[in-house]
Amino acid sequence: MATCVELQHGQLTPTAQSIEDCSGFVLLEPTEYQQFLLGSSLFDPSVIDQATAQQLFMAGFSLVLICYLVSWGYGTVINWFRPEHDQN
Repeated sequence: MATCVELQHGQLTPTAQSIEDCSGFVLLEPTEYQQFLLGSSLFDPSVIDQATAQQLFMAGFSLVLICYLVSWGYGTVINWFRPEHDQN
């Protein structure tokens, strides 16, 4: 469990403050620290290198563009078979 501590006379002493109102240091247990590292590394842009970021952007952009072009093609083919296009 996280504890609010202050540095007094070269020693860390726990305080009665809550973690949200802590004006000193927050002391974490090893499991809490590992969870914090995992959670913060998921959204840390410095973890992803430039080449990977470019590939992710192009994959997302290409997916949208390819979906649009495929649906446009299907729509064109389907509309071609409408009765309005029949000429007797």
